[in-house]
Amino acid sequence: MPDKDKPSQTEVDAILARLQVEFVENTRDQLDEIETRIDWLDSGREISADDLYDVQRNIHNIKGQGGTFGYSLVGRVAHLFEDYLENVGGVNAENIKDLRTYIETMTSLLVSGENYTLHQTEELLRALPMGRTKSFSSQETHDVEVLLVMPRGLQRRLVASELMSCGFHVNRAYNSMEALSYALDIAPDIVFANYDMAPFNGCELARVFGSIDRLQDIHFVLFTSYEQGDAHLAHVPDNVSVVEKRQDYAKSLSKLLMEWGVFGKMAS
Repeated sequence: MPDKDKPSQTEVDAILARLQVEFVENTRDQLDEIETRIDWLDSGREISADDLYDVQRNIHNIKGQGGTFGYSLVGRVAHLFEDYLENVGGVNAENIKDLRTYIETMTSLLVSGENYTLHQTEELLRALPMGRTKSFSSQETHDVEVLLVMPRGLQRRLVASELMSCGFHVNRAYNSMEALSYALDIAPDIVFANYDMAPFNGCELARVFGSIDRLQDIHFVLFTSYEQGDAHLAHVPDNVSVVEKRQDYAKSLSKLLMEWGVFGKMAS
Protein backbone atom coordinates (compact mmCIF):
# COMPACT_ATOMS: atom_id res chain seq x y z
CA MET A 1 0.00 0.00 0.00
CA PRO A 2 1.55 3.36 -0.99
CA ASP A 3 2.66 5.75 1.75
CA LYS A 4 0.41 8.80 1.51
CA ASP A 5 3.03 10.98 3.22
CA LYS A 6 5.76 10.01 0.76
CA PRO A 7 6.03 12.37 -2.23
CA SER A 8 5.44 10.89 -5.66
CA GLN A 9 8.20 10.75 -8.27
CA THR A 10 6.46 13.60 -10.11
CA GLU A 11 6.60 15.75 -6.97
CA VAL A 12 10.27 14.86 -6.38
CA ASP A 13 11.12 15.77 -9.98
CA ALA A 14 9.30 19.10 -9.57
CA ILE A 15 11.25 19.86 -6.38
CA LEU A 16 14.58 19.01 -8.05
CA ALA A 17 13.69 21.14 -11.08
CA ARG A 18 12.87 24.08 -8.82
CA LEU A 19 16.14 23.67 -6.89
CA GLN A 20 18.05 23.56 -10.18
CA VAL A 21 16.41 26.81 -11.32
CA GLU A 22 17.29 28.40 -7.96
CA PHE A 23 20.90 27.21 -8.31
CA VAL A 24 21.17 28.81 -11.76
CA GLU A 25 19.67 32.08 -10.50
CA ASN A 26 21.88 32.16 -7.40
CA THR A 27 24.98 31.31 -9.43
CA ARG A 28 24.21 34.06 -11.95
CA ASP A 29 23.95 36.49 -9.01
CA GLN A 30 27.28 35.28 -7.60
CA LEU A 31 28.98 35.61 -10.98
CA ASP A 32 27.55 39.14 -11.31
CA GLU A 33 29.05 40.01 -7.91
CA ILE A 34 32.45 38.69 -9.02
CA GLU A 35 32.21 40.58 -12.32
CA THR A 36 31.42 43.79 -10.44
CA ARG A 37 34.68 43.44 -8.48
CA ILE A 38 36.55 42.75 -11.72
CA ASP A 39 35.03 45.91 -13.23
CA TRP A 40 36.26 47.86 -10.20
CA LEU A 41 39.76 46.51 -10.75
CA ASP A 42 39.59 47.34 -14.45
CA SER A 43 38.62 50.94 -13.67
CA GLY A 44 41.53 51.34 -11.28
CA ARG A 45 39.39 51.24 -8.17
CA GLU A 46 40.94 49.59 -5.13
CA ILE A 47 39.03 46.62 -3.76
CA SER A 48 39.13 45.61 -0.12
CA ALA A 49 40.19 42.35 1.52
CA ASP A 50 36.50 41.70 2.21
CA ASP A 51 35.74 42.08 -1.52
CA LEU A 52 38.49 39.61 -2.39
CA TYR A 53 37.16 37.20 0.21
CA ASP A 54 33.66 37.49 -1.29
CA VAL A 55 35.03 36.63 -4.74
CA GLN A 56 36.77 33.49 -3.47
CA ARG A 57 33.78 32.50 -1.32
CA ASN A 58 31.42 32.75 -4.29
CA ILE A 59 33.74 30.66 -6.48
CA HIS A 60 34.05 28.05 -3.74
CA ASN A 61 30.27 27.88 -3.32
CA ILE A 62 29.74 27.38 -7.06
CA LYS A 63 32.38 24.65 -7.09
CA GLY A 64 30.71 22.80 -4.24
CA GLN A 65 27.12 23.07 -5.47
CA GLY A 66 27.49 22.57 -9.23
CA GLY A 67 27.47 18.78 -9.24
CA THR A 68 24.62 18.59 -6.74
CA PHE A 69 22.28 20.52 -9.02
CA GLY A 70 23.20 18.97 -12.35
CA TYR A 71 25.90 21.44 -13.39
CA SER A 72 29.04 19.42 -12.76
CA LEU A 73 30.93 21.17 -15.56
CA VAL A 74 30.19 24.57 -14.02
CA GLY A 75 31.54 23.17 -10.76
CA ARG A 76 34.66 21.90 -12.52
CA VAL A 77 35.30 25.31 -14.11
CA ALA A 78 34.89 26.93 -10.68
CA HIS A 79 37.45 24.44 -9.33
CA LEU A 80 39.87 25.42 -12.09
CA PHE A 81 39.17 29.06 -11.26
CA GLU A 82 40.26 28.37 -7.66
CA ASP A 83 43.42 26.67 -8.94
CA TYR A 84 44.10 29.62 -11.23
CA LEU A 85 43.83 32.12 -8.36
CA GLU A 86 46.20 30.00 -6.27
CA ASN A 87 48.64 29.83 -9.19
CA VAL A 88 48.71 33.61 -9.76
CA GLY A 89 48.45 34.68 -6.13
CA GLY A 90 44.82 35.81 -6.07
CA VAL A 91 42.63 38.38 -7.79
CA ASN A 92 44.68 41.19 -9.31
CA ALA A 93 44.49 43.79 -12.07
CA GLU A 94 47.14 42.08 -14.22
CA ASN A 95 44.87 39.11 -14.86
CA ILE A 96 41.55 40.77 -15.66
CA LYS A 97 41.26 39.13 -19.08
CA ASP A 98 41.71 35.66 -17.56
CA LEU A 99 39.23 36.40 -14.77
CA ARG A 100 36.62 37.43 -17.31
CA THR A 101 37.22 34.23 -19.28
CA TYR A 102 36.20 32.15 -16.28
CA ILE A 103 33.10 34.26 -15.61
CA GLU A 104 32.03 34.13 -19.26
CA THR A 105 32.59 30.37 -19.47
CA MET A 106 30.45 29.62 -16.42
CA THR A 107 27.75 32.05 -17.53
CA SER A 108 27.63 30.45 -20.97
CA LEU A 109 27.29 26.97 -19.45
CA LEU A 110 24.42 28.12 -17.25
CA VAL A 111 22.62 29.59 -20.26
CA SER A 112 23.24 26.82 -22.80
CA GLY A 113 23.32 23.80 -20.50
CA GLU A 114 26.00 21.12 -20.31
CA ASN A 115 25.29 18.97 -23.35
CA TYR A 116 28.99 18.40 -24.05
CA THR A 117 30.69 15.28 -25.29
CA LEU A 118 33.70 13.97 -23.39
CA HIS A 119 36.00 15.42 -26.05
CA GLN A 120 34.28 18.81 -25.97
CA THR A 121 34.49 18.88 -22.17
CA GLU A 122 38.21 18.16 -22.27
CA GLU A 123 38.76 20.85 -24.92
CA LEU A 124 36.81 23.44 -22.93
CA LEU A 125 38.68 22.74 -19.69
CA ARG A 126 42.12 22.63 -21.29
CA ALA A 127 41.49 25.97 -23.03
CA LEU A 128 40.97 27.82 -19.75
CA PRO A 129 43.89 29.95 -18.51
CA MET A 130 45.76 28.35 -15.63
CA GLY A 131 48.43 30.93 -14.81
CA ARG A 132 52.09 30.10 -15.01
CA THR A 133 55.44 31.51 -14.04
CA LYS A 134 58.42 31.89 -16.32
CA SER A 135 60.04 28.58 -17.16
CA PHE A 136 63.45 27.83 -15.65
CA SER A 137 64.41 26.30 -18.98
CA SER A 138 65.34 28.19 -22.15
CA GLN A 139 63.74 25.37 -24.16
CA GLU A 140 60.29 25.72 -25.63
CA THR A 141 57.76 24.09 -23.32
CA HIS A 142 54.88 22.02 -24.63
CA ASP A 143 51.47 22.77 -23.06
CA VAL A 144 51.52 20.11 -20.38
CA GLU A 145 48.39 19.52 -18.29
CA VAL A 146 49.37 18.38 -14.80
CA LEU A 147 47.16 17.02 -12.03
CA LEU A 148 48.67 17.41 -8.57
CA VAL A 149 47.02 15.13 -6.00
CA MET A 150 48.07 16.35 -2.58
CA PRO A 151 46.44 17.72 0.56
CA ARG A 152 46.75 21.46 1.21
CA GLY A 153 49.99 22.49 2.83
CA LEU A 154 53.56 23.67 2.34
CA GLN A 155 54.63 20.60 0.38
CA ARG A 156 51.88 21.06 -2.20
CA ARG A 157 52.77 24.73 -2.63
CA LEU A 158 56.44 23.86 -3.15
CA VAL A 159 55.74 21.12 -5.70
CA ALA A 160 53.19 23.30 -7.52
CA SER A 161 55.75 26.09 -7.69
CA GLU A 162 58.35 23.72 -9.18
CA LEU A 163 55.89 22.51 -11.81
CA MET A 164 54.69 26.00 -12.70
CA SER A 165 58.31 27.07 -13.13
CA CYS A 166 58.39 24.53 -15.97
CA GLY A 167 55.52 26.38 -17.61
CA PHE A 168 53.01 23.60 -16.92
CA HIS A 169 49.27 23.97 -16.32
CA VAL A 170 48.86 22.89 -12.69
CA ASN A 171 45.48 21.58 -11.55
CA ARG A 172 44.86 20.36 -8.00
CA ALA A 173 42.84 17.55 -6.47
CA TYR A 174 42.63 17.23 -2.71
CA ASN A 175 41.78 13.54 -2.41
CA SER A 176 41.95 10.42 -4.56
CA MET A 177 38.24 10.33 -5.44
CA GLU A 178 38.36 13.91 -6.67
CA ALA A 179 41.51 13.09 -8.62
CA LEU A 180 39.78 10.25 -10.46
CA SER A 181 36.78 12.42 -11.36
CA TYR A 182 39.08 15.24 -12.43
CA ALA A 183 41.23 13.00 -14.63
CA LEU A 184 38.19 11.56 -16.40
CA ASP A 185 37.14 15.10 -17.32
CA ILE A 186 40.45 16.57 -18.38
CA ALA A 187 42.77 13.59 -19.16
CA PRO A 188 45.97 15.22 -17.85
CA ASP A 189 49.35 14.48 -19.40
CA ILE A 190 50.98 13.78 -16.02
CA VAL A 191 49.65 12.97 -12.55
CA PHE A 192 51.75 13.69 -9.47
CA ALA A 193 50.16 11.96 -6.47
CA ASN A 194 51.08 11.69 -2.82
CA TYR A 195 51.19 8.12 -1.51
CA ASP A 196 49.28 9.02 1.66
CA MET A 197 45.87 10.03 0.33
CA ALA A 198 42.26 9.22 1.19
CA PRO A 199 39.95 7.40 0.71
CA PHE A 200 42.52 5.23 -1.09
CA ASN A 201 46.27 5.79 -1.34
CA GLY A 202 48.32 6.96 -4.31
CA CYS A 203 49.45 3.43 -5.20
CA GLU A 204 45.83 2.28 -5.37
CA LEU A 205 44.94 5.35 -7.40
CA ALA A 206 47.66 4.47 -9.91
CA ARG A 207 46.23 0.94 -10.26
CA VAL A 208 42.75 2.37 -10.85
CA PHE A 209 44.16 4.64 -13.58
CA GLY A 210 45.79 1.60 -15.19
CA SER A 211 42.45 -0.20 -15.37
CA ILE A 212 40.65 2.59 -17.28
CA ASP A 213 41.36 2.88 -21.01
CA ARG A 214 41.09 6.68 -21.03
CA LEU A 215 43.63 7.04 -18.20
CA GLN A 216 46.07 4.16 -18.54
CA ASP A 217 48.59 6.00 -20.80
CA ILE A 218 48.93 9.01 -18.49
CA HIS A 219 52.39 9.46 -16.98
CA PHE A 220 52.02 8.81 -13.23
CA VAL A 221 54.48 9.95 -10.54
CA LEU A 222 54.05 8.70 -6.98
CA PHE A 223 55.56 10.84 -4.21
CA THR A 224 56.42 8.81 -1.12
CA SER A 225 58.43 8.87 2.09
CA TYR A 226 58.99 5.12 1.83
CA GLU A 227 62.34 3.94 0.56
CA GLN A 228 62.77 1.60 -2.39
CA GLY A 229 62.05 -1.99 -1.33
CA ASP A 230 59.58 -0.99 1.39
CA ALA A 231 56.55 -3.29 1.62
CA HIS A 232 54.20 -0.32 1.03
CA LEU A 233 55.57 -0.07 -2.51
CA ALA A 234 55.34 -3.76 -3.35
CA HIS A 235 52.26 -3.34 -5.54
CA VAL A 236 53.19 -0.17 -7.40
CA PRO A 237 52.50 -0.76 -11.14
CA ASP A 238 55.61 -1.08 -13.31
CA ASN A 239 54.73 2.00 -15.37
CA VAL A 240 54.52 4.27 -12.30
CA SER A 241 57.56 6.38 -11.42
CA VAL A 242 58.30 6.55 -7.68
CA VAL A 243 59.98 9.69 -6.35
CA GLU A 244 61.12 9.77 -2.73
CA LYS A 245 60.30 12.99 -0.89
CA ARG A 246 63.86 13.88 -0.05
CA GLN A 247 65.68 17.20 -0.22
CA ASP A 248 66.95 16.44 -3.73
CA TYR A 249 63.59 15.21 -5.10
CA ALA A 250 63.66 18.00 -7.72
CA LYS A 251 66.61 16.30 -9.45
CA SER A 252 64.68 13.03 -9.81
CA LEU A 253 61.68 14.98 -11.05
CA SER A 254 63.70 16.91 -13.61
CA LYS A 255 65.26 13.70 -14.93
CA LEU A 256 61.82 12.14 -15.46
CA LEU A 257 60.48 15.22 -17.24
CA MET A 258 63.45 15.29 -19.58
CA GLU A 259 63.07 11.55 -20.32
CA TRP A 260 59.40 12.10 -21.16
CA GLY A 261 60.25 14.94 -23.52
CA VAL A 262 57.96 17.51 -21.95
CA PHE A 263 60.16 20.29 -23.25
CA GLY A 264 59.02 20.65 -26.83
CA LYS A 265 56.82 17.57 -27.26
CA MET A 266 55.28 15.05 -24.92
CA ALA A 267 56.66 11.53 -25.31
CA SER A 268 54.13 8.70 -25.42
